Amino acid sequence: MAVTLWTAHFIRICIANLLLFVSLYVLFPVLSVEMADRLGVPVAQTGVIFLFFTLGMFLIGPFHAYLVDAYKRKHVCIYAFALMVAATVGYAFVTNLTELILLSTVQGLAFGVATTAGITLAIDITNSTLRSAGNVSFSWVARLGMILGIVLGVWLYQSYPIRNLLYVSVIAGVLGILVVSGIYVPFRAPIVTRLYSFDRFLLLRSWIPAINMILITFVPGLLMPLVHPFLNDSILGNTGVSVPFFVGVGGGYLVSLLFARLFFLKEKTLRLVIMGLGLEILAISLLNSTPIGVSSILLGLGLGFIMPEFLIMFVKLSHHCQRGTANTTHLLASEMGISLGIATACCMELDIDRMLHIGQIVASIALIFFVLVTYPYYKRKKVR
Repeated sequence: MAVTLWTAHFIRICIANLLLFVSLYVLFPVLSVEMADRLGVPVAQTGVIFLFFTLGMFLIGPFHAYLVDAYKRKHVCIYAFALMVAATVGYAFVTNLTELILLSTVQGLAFGVATTAGITLAIDITNSTLRSAGNVSFSWVARLGMILGIVLGVWLYQSYPIRNLLYVSVIAGVLGILVVSGIYVPFRAPIVTRLYSFDRFLLLRSWIPAINMILITFVPGLLMPLVHPFLNDSILGNTGVSVPFFVGVGGGYLVSLLFARLFFLKEKTLRLVIMGLGLEILAISLLNSTPIGVSSILLGLGLGFIMPEFLIMFVKLSHHCQRGTANTTHLLASEMGISLGIATACCMELDIDRMLHIGQIVASIALIFFVLVTYPYYKRKKVR
């Protein structure tokens, strides 16, 4: 009975996490394009908002531990979720670039608190013997939500006005709040803690894998915004239906679950990450020479191999009671890479060849960095 109850609540927090990422990432492909058109400024300027979004996540980071220890963690998650939804509503009323930057910073701040509180709740309700598997599942669902959000955002923007997309984002956010409110969290007395610290924010021991993660996620970030619509002109057979690039990424990501299970050999992490990075390099190299669907599936496969293994690396580099910090650091590094990729793509909206060339270089550096620096460092420093 206890296991069944734990499973039910863990599934709920995973669903809430999925909805959180859908609510956010449904906006990511279109926000820079829509706001540039509305404000009459270049996309390169509105693309900067993604950097301010990441800045918001880092500004609130030192206060994560205080917030989730001094107050009820479920309430912290709900209020942060609500603030993120409110920021989404605010995009409908933006009239200048300053307001846009402030909104994106607030949204990043709220997203940072919501994800950290969600990670802490997931760990709290998970049996200690199952936490490693729970961490991977929780993170995997988040990435699935990211992909679903991107696909929904592209499809809605192609077919409907921006307000419909904002409705979907808000509805997903509200549903997420309702799901979180139904999660049972055992009573925990408030803990007196420092106002600011690196706890549940940055795992300093993982700074090398964090750099590698930024390089890895920079590449999919390049391909997210609609500043290069050729990615979403792929036609499904003879139906005339346009298929967004990230539909294939999502398919490859799901298939990677099956393939990853075939690797039971020694050095599984090394093999999977090298294979994943090789697929990422191949995907972006083939983007202009093969059907777009092929590259999208290869990219999804690659990310599906890489992301869980990197999370395991972060967790194994952490000491006792630092699992939540490891999860948050993994998330921050990946979000920074994605934001840098989106901002770069917005600056190069008319130079597709140069953008893809940069993607190839960055992905290749990520592979070399992993083999020569990250993995040897991980083998020396891991504590679990």
